[in-house]
Amino acid sequence: MKKLLLGLGIAVSLFASDKLLSQKELNNVLKSSIIYPKLSQDIKKGIVKVRGVEKDGFYIINIKTPRGSGNIYITKDKKYTILGNVLNNKNGTPLTANFPVNKKIVQNGVIFTFGKGDKEIYLVTDPECPYCRMMEVKTKANLEKNYKVHVILFPLSFHKNAKAMSYYILAGKTDAEKAKRFREVLGGSNEWKNYHPTKEEKVKFDKILNNSKKAVEELGARGTPTVYDKDFNKINWTTLGEKK
Repeated sequence: MKKLLLGLGIAVSLFASDKLLSQKELNNVLKSSIIYPKLSQDIKKGIVKVRGVEKDGFYIINIKTPRGSGNIYITKDKKYTILGNVLNNKNGTPLTANFPVNKKIVQNGVIFTFGKGDKEIYLVTDPECPYCRMMEVKTKANLEKNYKVHVILFPLSFHKNAKAMSYYILAGKTDAEKAKRFREVLGGSNEWKNYHPTKEEKVKFDKILNNSKKAVEELGARGTPTVYDKDFNKINWTTLGEKK
């Protein structure tokens, strides 16, 4: 299963939802795939969850596992299974499915909100991520003025200080204080090193971060930073530094 997941390098862009395959249709499509024997037992046990749509001559199957989620493609004639991207030959963009998003799960994963604008966006971020720090530098002024930013903290396991930094941010009493700490950390402050949460606080914060992880999985984000609009359409964060 681990090897299979390595091939599922798909970024999911979310627009108006495509029509999901019925359970019967989904089963028929899956059974045609060479990878079905690897999936079937875990599907039956509830370890793996699958859903699919039919789009542009392909069946796009979304697979969620405890390790993460990704898509596979099965051709309309069910002769071929593709692990990886299917690219548009005209513009190079990947063929993606517009799976419905559970808004409640996403909103439950929001840690804090900042910004004085009316345009809502969701930001999946890791306080130790260098690209997140780059985004902060390039977009800070415009986001604060023109957007309402709902922040979903996602400390990546390979960033050894990310969770401790997240604890420091979570210890803020208000959204404003959390936002201040968030920016301090992204700006290179080491103040987080002086914060030592109690065992009880860690349990509390881990529950909050687990909700954030569920939101990330629901959105299909595969890295940080990742940004979505209010309808959960993926946004290129580099455009957010532009004046609106």
